[in-house]
Amino acid sequence: MTLAVLFGAHSFEHEISVVSAIALKKILPKTEIVYIFCDYDRNFYLIPTETITSKRFSSGAYKNDTALVLKQGGFYAKKFLGERKVAFDVMVNLVHGMDGEDGTLSSMLTFFSVPFIGPRTEGCAISYNKLFTKLYAQEVGVNVLDYQVLRKDSPMPIRIEYPFIVKPLRLGSSIGISVVK
Repeated sequence: MTLAVLFGAHSFEHEISVVSAIALKKILPKTEIVYIFCDYDRNFYLIPTETITSKRFSSGAYKNDTALVLKQGGFYAKKFLGERKVAFDVMVNLVHGMDGEDGTLSSMLTFFSVPFIGPRTEGCAISYNKLFTKLYAQEVGVNVLDYQVLRKDSPMPIRIEYPFIVKPLRLGSSIGISVVK
C-alpha cells in the first residue's frame, strides 16, 4: 500500500506540519510514502522521500521539485507530453491548523474524489471552531466549563470568574492563549 502524506499549507502551524511529515518517515520506514507539500501560497509539490528535511522547506529548495495540480481523481504532475497522476492508495492529511483542521482540505479532497484518512468537512468545521465545539458538546449532554465569547470590536463586561483563559476562536489549541488574572 502506498500512503500519500499531505503537509505544510497556509497556517500558523505550517512548521509543525513539516516536522510531523518528517517524523512519519522515521516512524514508518517500511511504508511506501509519497510526500505532497503545500506551500504558504497553496501550491503543491511532490517531494522526493530521500530529500525531506526541514532545511529543504525553510530554504525554499522545494520549489525545484515537481509542481502538482489537484484535479478530479488526484494530484497530477505536468509532463512534456501531458500529465502523470501521482500514484497512491490513500492520503493522510497532516496539515495542522487552518486549511488542514478547519475543513478546507477535506472539502477539496472530497470534491476531487481523492481517497483520504481523516475527519470529513462537517467534523472539521465544528471541531476547529471552539464555540461550535462547546455548543455541540452541550447539546449532546457533555459538561463544559463556563465560558464567554469576547469580541474586540464589541467590548462587554466579563461575566466569568478570574482567573480565566482567553483563546482565539479558530486557531490551534495552544496558539494565542492568554491567562487573565
